[in-house]
Amino acid sequence: MAGIPTIVARREERDYSTLGLSEGRPPEELASAIKNKFQIDVKVKPRRRLDAGKIPREKLLEFCTFLKEELSFEHATCVAGNDLRRSFEVIYHLSSYSNRCMIQFRVELPRDDPSVDSISYLWGGANWHERETYDMYGIIFKNHPKLERVLMPEGTDFFPFRKDFKLLDHWKIDWEYKGKRPPPQPMIGEKPRDANG
Repeated sequence: MAGIPTIVARREERDYSTLGLSEGRPPEELASAIKNKFQIDVKVKPRRRLDAGKIPREKLLEFCTFLKEELSFEHATCVAGNDLRRSFEVIYHLSSYSNRCMIQFRVELPRDDPSVDSISYLWGGANWHERETYDMYGIIFKNHPKLERVLMPEGTDFFPFRKDFKLLDHWKIDWEYKGKRPPPQPMIGEKPRDANG
């Protein structure tokens, strides 16, 4: 080990207990700012969470721009879809690291027009969330930079998370068997069968 210098670091006593833990603005103050701007009731929940309930889809971009620019919500944590049978909804979770809190809200969409503005130009991370929601529910995100399927194969003409999706009707088509029903699989402890029974 000759030739390798030995480094001796001097030990310093530092207080790391508050490093990166500034509280930022209180959740009550954020809720009040949202209520004053949009006249909606925002519930303050435990663990620094806010619930803004339903936002009209016409106000989504204005609402999200306000959250990002005025209240420092820097991250789109989650964008997900839900099929309510009578309509669809998109659920949003946005996080503010500087204020150490998260807000959730929903946008309800009519079943005959499941479209809403994309927020991916505000938060780049929403891009993939919106694509996955489109892929599973068929919800259109207007002005999305690349709205295409990410999980299902290209050319798939159904949306598997919709409640009107019938699994057995689509299960008959199998890409591996070129549109034919795959041969039945044997049960545990049963001898294998051929495709004709």
